Amino acid sequence: MRRLAAGFALAVAGTLWAAPALGAATITAGPTPNTFATPDVTIDQGQTLAFQNSDQTAFHDVTADQSAGAGRALFESVTIDPGKTGPVRGVAFLTTGDYPFHCSIHPFMKGTLHVTANGTPETRTPENPFPNPKDTRPPDARISILDSRISGVLFHSGVRVRLKTDEPARFKLTAKSGKTEVATGTVVVKGKKRDAKLRLTKKGKQLLFTANSAKLKLVAKVNDAADNRASASATRTLR
Repeated sequence: MRRLAAGFALAVAGTLWAAPALGAATITAGPTPNTFATPDVTIDQGQTLAFQNSDQTAFHDVTADQSAGAGRALFESVTIDPGKTGPVRGVAFLTTGDYPFHCSIHPFMKGTLHVTANGTPETRTPENPFPNPKDTRPPDARISILDSRISGVLFHSGVRVRLKTDEPARFKLTAKSGKTEVATGTVVVKGKKRDAKLRLTKKGKQLLFTANSAKLKLVAKVNDAADNRASASATRTLR
């Protein structure tokens, strides 16, 4: 009898521990790059929902496949930086049903939000909390090479650069001398400006060790949180 009672208690405890807390529902991206770890999420009517981006390699969002009119999705999050969490707005108005969603930056990332018959949905009003229309403006990005001497580049084992932008953005950078790739790197600028160092390639080191001068061309491919894209370039001769 004691064993049966203990087993029953453990079963009940396991059931209680497994029960999700109301209001704690979360859609998660990552940690596997460009995937939803929770492609199927269930909430009650009126329940809130968060989006957690655990993918350290990219920006993501949650966007309903269904439109609410006026160019807005039925529910959506803003674009979330890697490692951050934000609300999914509009879900509190949903009634019972299944609602497909995707990442607007990576449309191949798909999932479904299931809304049960429990709870009560909120009533829509003119002040409903939909996010602003999507950002479609590319970042204003500028780059420059800080180094002027080959000896300095070799001493630091990299090319030092300055990156400027009018919004948070990611810079994918390549520095070449002729056809030789001298240094590369990817840098995220969270503010308006950042200095960084691009690591020398093996061929880049070999070229600089034997060169009296080297004309570097630095090229950047830039994207912001909404995946609007821009490019920038700079040149400088190292002596």
